[in-house]
Amino acid sequence: MLVAFYGDDFSGTSATAEALWETDTPTLIFTDPPSPGQLAERFPWVRAAGVAGTARTLPVDRMESTLIPIFETMKAYGAPFFLYKACSTFDSSPTIGSIGRAIEIGRRVFSPEFVPVLPAAPKLGRYTVFGHHFAALGQGEVFRLDRHPSMARHPITPMDESDLRLHLARQTELRSGLIDLFALDKGNDYVNARIDEFVAASIPIIVFDCLYKRHLDLTCGLLWQRATRGESLFMVGSQEVGYGLGEAWRKAGLLPDNGMAAGGFELEDKGPILVVSGSCATVNGAQIRWALQNGFAGVSLEAWRLLDPAGRSGELERVTEDCLAALRQGRSVVIHTAVGAADPRIREMRGRADELSVSGGVADEILGASLGELALGVVRDFGLRRLVIAGGDTAGRIQRHLHIQALEVVRAVGIAAPLCYVYSDNPRVNGLEMAFKGGQIGSIDYFGQARLVRTARRKATGAG
Repeated sequence: MLVAFYGDDFSGTSATAEALWETDTPTLIFTDPPSPGQLAERFPWVRAAGVAGTARTLPVDRMESTLIPIFETMKAYGAPFFLYKACSTFDSSPTIGSIGRAIEIGRRVFSPEFVPVLPAAPKLGRYTVFGHHFAALGQGEVFRLDRHPSMARHPITPMDESDLRLHLARQTELRSGLIDLFALDKGNDYVNARIDEFVAASIPIIVFDCLYKRHLDLTCGLLWQRATRGESLFMVGSQEVGYGLGEAWRKAGLLPDNGMAAGGFELEDKGPILVVSGSCATVNGAQIRWALQNGFAGVSLEAWRLLDPAGRSGELERVTEDCLAALRQGRSVVIHTAVGAADPRIREMRGRADELSVSGGVADEILGASLGELALGVVRDFGLRRLVIAGGDTAGRIQRHLHIQALEVVRAVGIAAPLCYVYSDNPRVNGLEMAFKGGQIGSIDYFGQARLVRTARRKATGAG
């Protein structure tokens, strides 16, 4: 085992698995961590094991009881490197999805000398420069995080601070240092000396700048070298840490060159697919509009009706019937709760939640459970074989209703939202191909690519 990782949302976990898969690292994602014995017996070929979690939307008072059992089980895998995969936009707050609290918990379980923080993802358009974080809007303009049109106005964790050290200072009393671009350009010896200085000064969190892939590779390679010297390494980073670690492992001769991640798409019409979208992100809204203009049927879900028990079953029945009717006509379908951040249904949902005295967390749970129920019903009644879940915050809640035990990447679809093969004890779900796409992720035609892309699974898994 080379690395164990926990993803704070489902779409981000699959993106991490994709990065590792593209470096030919045999990887599986689990919904609950198997014991070391179960992992070794059933999946002896795995070199990277991940757990898809929901910490990104957890209230801070639930993080400890949720994360400690998972971390302790995964620590027993014996990997020299543990990654807490945080969203590459680093959205979190002192009360929801606190990355600072996750760091405190990770230090308690893994006892690392220091905690590296590297949220940048250059391939995806996420950069850290002199401690400030930046993110592209889709595949377009790059904004400082506190001025980002979407993330600065996130409905749950708005990012009003771009300096990651100040952002973390709101969430933990642990002090943070910075390895900036100038330090990185001076090479490994200088960076190692700076790390040692921070450790000696009792500064346990070290933020790493990253603008280009070479910064990512240098940092991950240096951290891997420290991990192999016997240091217990607990790190917070983006999914692209998988690329950096894979590069370090390849240089060290630790990976087979077996062509697992052969590049390029072989396009083939696979028939209708279902997209279930719980995202209100601007990028996701543009992707929905593209799909509706290119042959997908749209089914609008009035999420506020789900909050009232008297209206819930009727809304679910209506949406299910409309969805099945379109699929039976051979049309792919997008079920959506919002089309972009300006959709009036978002305000309607919040207003009705207030009227019914339903807290935001409870409303999210109801929405996620309802979308999961919808997806499972369509999979069962239509025999669906490919499903896309859009919206990282709701994906974890949806997947619980699908009885997913493990996922294996089978094909990239653009960047950071691959198709995965599902292992499940539910025969209707076992073998299903699924993609989990964050709201800010993917090209405008992502749903079209997800419908057409051809897949080929590794025979070694027993999946193909």
